[in-house]
Amino acid sequence: MVSNGARGWEDAQAKAREFQRFDRNVRDALALIYYLIAAQDGGVVDQVSLRSVRYRLTDPQRLHRDLAELLPGPAREEDGTRPVETGLADLAQARLLERAQDYGPFTGPPPVEGTIWKLWHALNAQHGVPLEDTLPSDMVTEDVSGRYRSSGMTVFEHAVRELIGQVDQLLLPASGALSLQAHVQVTGGVHAGRTGHLRAVTWGADAEQRTCTDTPTVFRVDFDDRRESADIAPADLEKLPEWDRRFVVVHAGEPLPTEWAAAVLLAAAGPSPAWHAEAVERLRRWQGGGRMVVLLARPRHGQALNAEEERWVDSAAGWADEIIALEPDDRSSPPRLTPDQPADALHHPARLTLAATPGHVPTPEGAPSWARTHRVGVAPTIAGAVEAALSRIGRGHRRAAGHRRVPLLVANSAAFIGWSVEQLTADTVLEDARVEWVCREEAAGEPISWWSLRARLRHQDGSRSEETVLAHPGLLSVVVYHPREPWTDTEVVLLPSPAAARGKTREFLRLPTVVNNVRAGGGNTDRAWSFLVEGLSLFLESDRLRGSAFRNDSQLTSARRSVVRVALTDGEFDDLQDRLELSPAGAPEVHQLANLMANPVCDWATLGAITTAVQPNPPTASLDPWAARQRMLQWRAAVRRATTLAAPHHEGSDAAAVRDVITMILYALHLRERQPVAEVSWWTVLFHLQDAQHVIDLVEQTLQDTGHDVIPRLSFRSPNQRRADPIARRWARLNRPQDPPAAGPHYGPDRRADSAPDVQGSRRGNRPDPLIKACVPRAAAAVHAVLEGSFTKHQRIRVTAGQYEGRAGFVLHPAWTLDRETLQIAVPPTTYIVDLDDLDDTVEIDASRLTSYPDEHSRPGSPPATPNDPAADPTTR
Repeated sequence: MVSNGARGWEDAQAKAREFQRFDRNVRDALALIYYLIAAQDGGVVDQVSLRSVRYRLTDPQRLHRDLAELLPGPAREEDGTRPVETGLADLAQARLLERAQDYGPFTGPPPVEGTIWKLWHALNAQHGVPLEDTLPSDMVTEDVSGRYRSSGMTVFEHAVRELIGQVDQLLLPASGALSLQAHVQVTGGVHAGRTGHLRAVTWGADAEQRTCTDTPTVFRVDFDDRRESADIAPADLEKLPEWDRRFVVVHAGEPLPTEWAAAVLLAAAGPSPAWHAEAVERLRRWQGGGRMVVLLARPRHGQALNAEEERWVDSAAGWADEIIALEPDDRSSPPRLTPDQPADALHHPARLTLAATPGHVPTPEGAPSWARTHRVGVAPTIAGAVEAALSRIGRGHRRAAGHRRVPLLVANSAAFIGWSVEQLTADTVLEDARVEWVCREEAAGEPISWWSLRARLRHQDGSRSEETVLAHPGLLSVVVYHPREPWTDTEVVLLPSPAAARGKTREFLRLPTVVNNVRAGGGNTDRAWSFLVEGLSLFLESDRLRGSAFRNDSQLTSARRSVVRVALTDGEFDDLQDRLELSPAGAPEVHQLANLMANPVCDWATLGAITTAVQPNPPTASLDPWAARQRMLQWRAAVRRATTLAAPHHEGSDAAAVRDVITMILYALHLRERQPVAEVSWWTVLFHLQDAQHVIDLVEQTLQDTGHDVIPRLSFRSPNQRRADPIARRWARLNRPQDPPAAGPHYGPDRRADSAPDVQGSRRGNRPDPLIKACVPRAAAAVHAVLEGSFTKHQRIRVTAGQYEGRAGFVLHPAWTLDRETLQIAVPPTTYIVDLDDLDDTVEIDASRLTSYPDEHSRPGSPPATPNDPAADPTTR
């Protein structure tokens, strides 16, 4: 005879088997939930709804506890640590018992059956992920067992996670809500305008009925523009269309795809939009690297544009990579994107292609027209206009989110790529952009040389800002000079501007300069060598060219200028002089640096580049122009962090000296470990505070190798130049002889009354010790006070166990254990050096045998022993 519990379990399994597309483990978990609900609510399994199941799935941990209470079974310690293979064997055996209908004896209070518990027991084994046939040795860990690797969950936990998604997929259509993985756009709140996919859903709870609500309360959205997600209310979500992956046509007013590789706007002005069909078909043939989007500046219904659709066209004209329009009948007027919207002569010409209106006579050669004035090409046919647009697009470039607003003309420029990398590094997202202006120079190696972009950015902390980005390709200037003594008599080659060469202006002279087209390949010296050969007919060995500096000509344009210098020999300079004297007007000129400084015929940026390059000891060009500034910022961070630590423990000049010791260690560790000062561990700092020599070795070896002259005998700079470095100046202050001790507080180590005097004192051979030797113990005390988490120095304690049980005394310091591989002290300290009452020697006692013991005794403070103090090593006593 089958018990009621067994019959209920059979009904739960039968109901779970209705979901055949569920995994077997998922169906078993669902059957257990059905069985639990029927047992708790006193109903029948057939009446349990999926909403009741989803209610239990809201809290998986509580669900597990409820099932464990319902199915207790014999508890075994190894249940949670069974290998994956053992769990799979238990699961297979439990399912075989079900087929044999061997329910077995009860293992808990009714209605629990043995077979049900065995399945529950098997589902609580470790869940395993199948491995490949070959496993790299670095993947072999304790989690790997046979052909499976533990996923960190039990089989039941993994099944519940899968079941939640499956149940949600079934409930969402019935509630009329969006389905999971739907592509949506946020329409309200702080994330308005962002797009993403629905990853998860949260339902409300009806605690009285023990079911979830009919409609979801929140969706979890994974955003497209950055790897982050947020909870969004259903009312603030709008489902986006399912667009073709290769080619999409969008009419005015319609939502735009969330990503594309190329976008072309077809203007709607003209006698008829019939030419759109031919253009669309030709654009459809594009074989690029992604989706082509064709933007039609007319609504799908064929009526006149309303105000909202007019704004759509205006935005699309700013985003489109190319714009194709018909040439107007009045060729002196600009073409029109819509009947009421002309093309913008400032924004559009670099991306605009005109097509002659079918049936119209082409513009005569040389006749004035708007297109010729603004250097806009006019194709005789629609096919020619499309071909010209596609030739500039090339294979396109995939863009999503705010980057869709940046046309290819700007998006492919080196300046924009560099700016985008900086934003990505700062974890800043481009939400919206508008190209305000572009300009192209004929001599430039890129389609545009200057561009201006208005950008709206979202920062890591969620704040937003608007910026105007103005950029152009970098410049490469060559300082060609003939060195003289003194160096201010050096002669430099300068060029007049093209307009000045024609005698029409009195512009400043300039260095031989070209647009630095990094896409041409090679380094700055290679490009400078080519320019010298072509521009000045100077055939020099390329290894004579030296990089001088990177510089920004002004904060407004942020034009990055690379400077390369080359010194001419006497013979080369004489030959150049002879050639220049025979050259026509507009040829290069030679000027003495002293005259340029007294009567400048070049701008200050040019003069600065010249003096930097030709001075006797030019500074070494930095690979990163921001490196020096970043170091100074980290130095200031070290000063602030050390001041915060030292100020509570010391006052006046003593606090300044202690602060300087800690600052030097923080800064040296920042340079050596290449980590921000804020992330340097205090334990590492304390390791180097073992004694003064540790500090000296760390600082001098690290800072001298990174450009700070902390060792005067190895410096090539003058004393005044060394003092200009605040870091070297502070280190020199720490190494000056300390002042003789004055009457007042005693900061030295405590001495017993019967101890021998320090015959060496603070002077050895009548030479005072440097200040750093007195400051290191005090700095160690300040750091120690931050890290000490249990017993502090001179704390009154009592021994609770062991040989000295019942005795009282004072803590002197922890018995530090040093790890020289990690350069950190093992924490927390497990033993302490203790001075017990009535004992002459100190003893080392385990921290677990000590307890605080405040009484009437007191003792004056002194700095704690550092890790290399002999008192810290019991073997030296």
